[in-house]
Amino acid sequence: MLVLAIALLLALFLLPNVWAQWVLKRHARGRDDYPGSGAELAEHLLRRLGIEGVRVEPTEQGDHYDPEARCVRLSPSVYGGRSLTAVTVAAHEVGHAIQHHRGYAPLLARSRLVAVAQKARGSARC
Repeated sequence: MLVLAIALLLALFLLPNVWAQWVLKRHARGRDDYPGSGAELAEHLLRRLGIEGVRVEPTEQGDHYDPEARCVRLSPSVYGGRSLTAVTVAAHEVGHAIQHHRGYAPLLARSRLVAVAQKARGSARC
């Protein structure tokens, strides 16, 4: 019974991520009918929402919003991509910038935890 409970918990936590990755990969093909790239959509949304001081830039380190640097960082396939995946991921990362702009407590708490974890990781290497 315990094994079954553990298997169900693992499925509950892992399957949504597997499914999301499958969907994103399935819709990563470029489309000619999209008027802009992921980066252009991110910049448009930030302007449209009046969120100033947030940059959009390419990165090789995975798509993310950096609240410390106030920067939406997008992988090359999202930054320059014109696919459903590119615009979805770009909009998702802008969502984090919106949360930061509005002072969303869970995002702020997560940012503090990440900073602590990075310091701990850095001191562990010495």
